Amino acid sequence: MTNSEVSSDLPDKPASDSGPLKKTASDNEPLDKPASTLKFKGRIRARLQVIGGALASIAAIGAIAGGLVGYWTVWKTLRTDVFPDKQETQRQAAARPDIAPRLSLVVLPFANLNNDPEQDYFADGITTDLTTDLAQMPGAFVIGRGTAFTYKNKQVDFRTLGKDLGIRWAVQGAVRRNADQVRVNVSLTDIASGQDVWSDRFDGDRTNLAALQDQITARLARSLNLELIQAESRRSEADRSRNPDAMDFSMRGWAKYYEPQSKIQTAQAMDLFDRALRLDPDNVDAMIGKARCLAAGVNNQWSASVVEDRKQAIDLVDRVLSKNSASASAHTTKGSILLFGDPEGALAEYDAALEIDQNNPAVYAAKAIALIVSGRAREAFSPAQLALRLSPRDPFAFLWRYWLCHGHLHLHQYGEAIEECRRSVNLNNLYFYAYVDLTSAYGATGQLEQAQQSLTELNKLRPDFTVQWYRDLGYSISSNPQFRREFDGIVDGLRKGGVREQ
Repeated sequence: MTNSEVSSDLPDKPASDSGPLKKTASDNEPLDKPASTLKFKGRIRARLQVIGGALASIAAIGAIAGGLVGYWTVWKTLRTDVFPDKQETQRQAAARPDIAPRLSLVVLPFANLNNDPEQDYFADGITTDLTTDLAQMPGAFVIGRGTAFTYKNKQVDFRTLGKDLGIRWAVQGAVRRNADQVRVNVSLTDIASGQDVWSDRFDGDRTNLAALQDQITARLARSLNLELIQAESRRSEADRSRNPDAMDFSMRGWAKYYEPQSKIQTAQAMDLFDRALRLDPDNVDAMIGKARCLAAGVNNQWSASVVEDRKQAIDLVDRVLSKNSASASAHTTKGSILLFGDPEGALAEYDAALEIDQNNPAVYAAKAIALIVSGRAREAFSPAQLALRLSPRDPFAFLWRYWLCHGHLHLHQYGEAIEECRRSVNLNNLYFYAYVDLTSAYGATGQLEQAQQSLTELNKLRPDFTVQWYRDLGYSISSNPQFRREFDGIVDGLRKGGVREQ
């Protein structure tokens, strides 16, 4: 891909904007220095083109309570007649990973200029939400947060980045916070040349982070030659917390939630969401976060009261959806709650989330396992592969590889199952379910020596594992007849592989 190919995607700029823009202020300037917001707003208004109805988006961090008053909130979309299928770009990118989509990008973790690790959560939260905002622009291809954060605090070679991820653009930024004042520097980099094609500075305070992020999204979209519409913002006014301390606890909760998952880490995240809700019972981010923690507890068998926790999680999500039915995060969370027990219901929620956010790798991956437990294993491969294309270095890639393995195993495609489970083990050799499927696949195909080797690894991780326990677990996940017939075949492979009955 040449530099000219990338640059041709940029819009024509007026004389005052011609040429690459440089940062407008150094990071050491005082936060109270005013930015040229009025001129910025005028340029945005002049270029807006109303092309269709509004598309609501998911809740993210921040709240608007004064500041930047009169800013015309803009959101995203390409004309629906140009991209009638919002996920077509993603499918094409998965089918041809050697061709970077025109609007393909990654939001690299924003730098924390406070030199205080305790403030990392704040910069990380802004990065995560900007990723979510850009990911909901139809026609865009946005690398997932999980992969993006593997580059945190690392020197990035843009040409290597573009080749590894199959993208054309990188969004970079830095955040400085001084009490309630916030400054965000953002730049858009042409990966082919390594040069910034746009950069700007945005000032505000932590009570209007959502409005600040709306400005950044609008300016990035304009620089990528996306047509914007005046539309409903990422959240309605009713959704936005007016309590900055509650918002802060919520941001800390999400930072903890994204750490490596464990029972202790999940409990710590939920405590932070609870503290946010005590200050602001209607904090949408905290409600979704707490529901997500409850779902994790139920699905990982950490919960001491499954029925109560599942009900509480659904109640929280339904409260959010009653305010904003177009919350992709709420639909995703509800899908996670329903996944084991009502996989068809989970599928409907995942599809609703992907209609809003077509770039969420975790949702594609979750849809894959939901299809398997719904008795539709043949349909599971495409969403799982899309997840891996969108976030190839994701911390959960080992799980997505396992789900590919599991789908193949359901269909008696043993060679493919073994290959994918080996990939899963190479990414995480502590995930015991991969050894379960390997043992079954080897047992079913008469490769008893290999079956014994994988069973030895399985017994190291789960010495209490038995055929009866695994069968009961599978049957508790789904009552779908096709799923259970296929699952019985996996159980039979375990017996042939030497797993004890009980």
